[in-house]
Amino acid sequence: MGMFFAEYLPKKSSLTVTINLPKEYGDANLSVKPKSLELKTGLGLYSIELPNILMSCITCRNLENHDADSFSCTFTACETRPSRSPSCLLESMESILMNGDSLLCKFCSNKFAEIKGIKSFKLRPPVFTQEETSLGLEASYFCHSQNSGEKYYNPNVQLVKESSQSSVLSVTSAVHTGTEVALHTSSMERESYIIKSKNVIYCSRCWLCVGRKVSIGSDDLCSLWTNCLNVLTEERDIDGDFLRFVEKPLIDEGDFYGLFIAGLLENQCYRVILAAHTGDGLIDFMLLWLIDQEMDLYTIGLSRMIASPAPSSQTGSNDQPKFTDRPAPCTVHLKGEPAACRRVFYRLTVPNKAEGFQPETQALLKAWRDDFGVSLLTLPWETCVGLSTCLQQYTMRIAPQFRNAGQHMTGFICGAVPVVHPLQTVN
Repeated sequence: MGMFFAEYLPKKSSLTVTINLPKEYGDANLSVKPKSLELKTGLGLYSIELPNILMSCITCRNLENHDADSFSCTFTACETRPSRSPSCLLESMESILMNGDSLLCKFCSNKFAEIKGIKSFKLRPPVFTQEETSLGLEASYFCHSQNSGEKYYNPNVQLVKESSQSSVLSVTSAVHTGTEVALHTSSMERESYIIKSKNVIYCSRCWLCVGRKVSIGSDDLCSLWTNCLNVLTEERDIDGDFLRFVEKPLIDEGDFYGLFIAGLLENQCYRVILAAHTGDGLIDFMLLWLIDQEMDLYTIGLSRMIASPAPSSQTGSNDQPKFTDRPAPCTVHLKGEPAACRRVFYRLTVPNKAEGFQPETQALLKAWRDDFGVSLLTLPWETCVGLSTCLQQYTMRIAPQFRNAGQHMTGFICGAVPVVHPLQTVN
């Protein structure tokens, strides 16, 4: 089956189209119209509509062909829909929390906290600050001697909220940023969680990582990842009478990944080492290289048409053959649905069964660990696996010719996460 790929960049007002066709489709000809593309092949005509995109055919420029069965071109395009507005995701999460009865573990429904008595969940933008909780550097890295009692650390970026002060958090108030919910330890069920090394919080029932303990001044806070939480909510009928309790996820997995990447960009974290929390400690999982580029992806399968039958002939009384009219070529109308996403370049560092540890990847990982411009972040193992799956799914929506980065980013793969805009200002 043939494939149609399109990549629209709003900030550059450009549309890149890539078409992969097997040889049995025959020669292909692409015609560009303001609101649609027409692909004529030896088997028929594909009319492809891209909603809300207005294209300029006179700006078409062919790109280098990487395969005999594919071709790419780019041209100027613009959106006809209204300008994009920030998502109300964070306000929706605040509403779910305010109407909730308790916070539960997403994996086993273990009850972490009673939140019915919490009167406010202050909305704060994700703020990443430096913490000295990372792995130590080798002593030979520094040009001066190192004292035996002194420790040096790599830059380690953690989700510590500068706004989460003791005056903000109490038994009746909490804070959420979209990626985390910060509660006072007195609001937590004491037997519901276990704190292990480096103040990592694990669920006491399923033993999965769900957050971490943060100390601000004399107060201890429990900061829980929102994608690890469900909210137990009362369901009522139209008259307001109680029906039952239902569990609702606090945030969709895709929205969490989008908000997480958006928070990194907001805090100018462009190169990140992502490590995963497991029951045995930290494992280097992947490298992220962020460039802050939003795009719309279109992916359409071009199913193989049945060739039109050859024209038949009839013999008349004068023995002259009479050809019937040739049937019109088959036309298939297709409509692409845009997937709004943000580009992310990634490189897995966790060993796989087939290749094990790759020397090039390990060398790059070591170089990044010695670079003070690189940030180290830690997430639960399940979240890291989910993020890599999300990135790989978007990779499959990108034309094969553009999935692998080149030049100084060789070895990285182009993926994406859903576009989520965190709030810029908070009252």
